[in-house]
Amino acid sequence: MRLKKYPWIVLFGALMLVLAACGGQQAGAPTAAPAGEAPTTAPVAEGPTATPVIEFAQQPQPGQKVIVWMVRTGQTENRWERDVVLPAYAQANPDVFVKVLNINQPDITVKREAMIAAKEPLHVWSTNWGGDGFASDRYRGLITDLTPLIERDKVDMSDFLPDVLAIYQSEGKQWGIPFLTTGSYIYYNMKLFDEAGVPYPTTDWNDKSWTWDAFVETAKKLTKNTDDINTAVFGTDYAVLNLEGPPMLFGHFVWPEDAYSTGFADKVNVTDPKAIQAYQAMHDLVYVHKVSPDAAANQAMDQLGGSFGSGKLAMNMEGGWGHWVFKDYIDDPNGFCWGVAPMPWGSPDAELRTVIYTDPWVITAGMDAENTDLAWDFVKFLTSKEQQAAYTNATGTPPVRASLLADYYKLYEKCMAPEKMKEVFEGAFTHGRESSNHLLVRWDELNTTWNNILSSYWDDPEGKAADVLPQVEQAVNEALQRINAEK
Repeated sequence: MRLKKYPWIVLFGALMLVLAACGGQQAGAPTAAPAGEAPTTAPVAEGPTATPVIEFAQQPQPGQKVIVWMVRTGQTENRWERDVVLPAYAQANPDVFVKVLNINQPDITVKREAMIAAKEPLHVWSTNWGGDGFASDRYRGLITDLTPLIERDKVDMSDFLPDVLAIYQSEGKQWGIPFLTTGSYIYYNMKLFDEAGVPYPTTDWNDKSWTWDAFVETAKKLTKNTDDINTAVFGTDYAVLNLEGPPMLFGHFVWPEDAYSTGFADKVNVTDPKAIQAYQAMHDLVYVHKVSPDAAANQAMDQLGGSFGSGKLAMNMEGGWGHWVFKDYIDDPNGFCWGVAPMPWGSPDAELRTVIYTDPWVITAGMDAENTDLAWDFVKFLTSKEQQAAYTNATGTPPVRASLLADYYKLYEKCMAPEKMKEVFEGAFTHGRESSNHLLVRWDELNTTWNNILSSYWDDPEGKAADVLPQVEQAVNEALQRINAEK
């Protein structure tokens, strides 16, 4: 995930380690999270407070077999790994020791690839934590085809959300087992809506009254006192969820239709009129409609608890990690109730208009049969119904098993009816596409290419999408030509 939306202080607290994994940009927010990952599951701690790294035992007992599991540094996930996963797995498999490599996410790629190149033991990891993501790792032969193992052991995959499971299928093979998935949404502060007498947005992804214009008009009704940060309320912000995010809202997909299945694109198209309209529409939220904070306002809100957490942002366009990062606001006496709405329709044909972020567990390719079986047994354990439930309970992240979702939605029923949460959460999977950084080879290079050009556009009050996007298209297409030539 590539995130350039939150100011850096909020990013530090929300991500901790990182975060698919994912992506976004906002005017005045130059910090981008590492590729391949959603924010840490820890409740947002909006401020640069250092926390100690959780340590894991590193030495097995004599005679134990060893599995090496690479994870990302983050307090909540690391506590789940240490206090939930390891004891449960040790009880079921006393002859196996799980050696945990707890790595800061920005360092994962270099460490992982160095280990694989040196043929050091590395059994289980996630492709989207650092680096170019799943597509590059699959193309380079770093991960194992799990299909023969699934078939051999007759593993029942029917409980996994089909659209989610399919993300890590290609060439008729299953390359990873998802353990986390979410879409992108509009999070909104119910208290601010109530105070302004504004109705809550729909939860129905097919409700075509929830247009971009309706979104902007709603933001205008909620915006007030923007010249005084102490009393200000901003109607919304925006998130550029990778290069494809804004055009999807307006009915245009910038990549060729086969790019996500092959991992390669021969060209990108961001000069389509809908793409230009989309990028300009997001820019106009700050500089024309003045319903979204600029760089100075973002920095001021950092000091007041962050953009959404400060209670000064009515609608927060965000990747679905908001479900767990914002969860504690609901029960905090000084917090507030929030709800979730679909991404708005920029165009009547924008059926697929949200970016999805899904992380899988994978197994290193090229190991002998014994180590492959050890790794596979551990992946089956991690993705079992019992451990999926334990992961959700420990971290707040949504399960990828359909049988567990009903209980997940009840976590938010203090503020939002479970059936409404279900409608809006699951609607993303029928109205979205997986993030490009998970499915395009050499995504890091591409991301750097377009961000180098777009970064100044978001901070320029006079910026014009029609002027900057042809530069982006030319530069990205040149990068694609280089990548394709090196295949």
